[in-house]
Amino acid sequence: MKRFLIALLLLPALTRQATAQDAPTADQVLDKYITALGGKDALTKVNDLTMSMSSETERGVMIITRKQKLPNKFSMVINANGMEVMKQTGDGQKVLMGGMQGSQTLDGPAAQQMTLMNTLFPELHYAENGVKTTLVGPETVDGKSTYKLSHTTADGSSTWTDNFDTSTGLKVQSVVTNKSPRGSMTTTTVYDDYKDVSGIKFPMTLNQKSARGNMVMTVDNVKVNKGLKDSDFKTE
Repeated sequence: MKRFLIALLLLPALTRQATAQDAPTADQVLDKYITALGGKDALTKVNDLTMSMSSETERGVMIITRKQKLPNKFSMVINANGMEVMKQTGDGQKVLMGGMQGSQTLDGPAAQQMTLMNTLFPELHYAENGVKTTLVGPETVDGKSTYKLSHTTADGSSTWTDNFDTSTGLKVQSVVTNKSPRGSMTTTTVYDDYKDVSGIKFPMTLNQKSARGNMVMTVDNVKVNKGLKDSDFKTE
């Protein structure tokens, strides 16, 4: 009887130990994700990327054009009814944000976080950029079993999270809080419907949720290595 009671007491500890041993490391989760996208060799051959998306809204169809270029340049333009309603441009140091109500330039930690997250396949460059990644643990997202990772910039000023499907390795969700002079805003993006383009998998549906509301974006076109120029990413 005494041995039976001891066994029962030890069972939770043994279960926790087994679970910990079964869980992958943060690096292993990221490695599986990179492999699932198409592999490191394929991703490192991409020098620039242009993605065109559309979204049905109450005000009509929005057209979103996103461009990225190595090592750390990016831009995103949103047009509605033929008018530019928002634009973000990062030159690697600063981020210029423009809209119907004017523009502002971000630098410092706020610009650093946006630049890190908008770099081409950012997970490839986390180590060299000093991003620290930790495994939070398992989490269910929209019925999918995932591993949740938390990322922190080298100076500790910014943190964001990603969820990766435990089966496929693909990214399921990102949660980001962007800071600006106008305040902070948390955005959750859910990725779905991955398709192969030039040997690399891209999510063809992005569901973005924030205080501004929800926006479902459908990827209409992906162009790889079309020769984007640095002049496309001016912040002045």
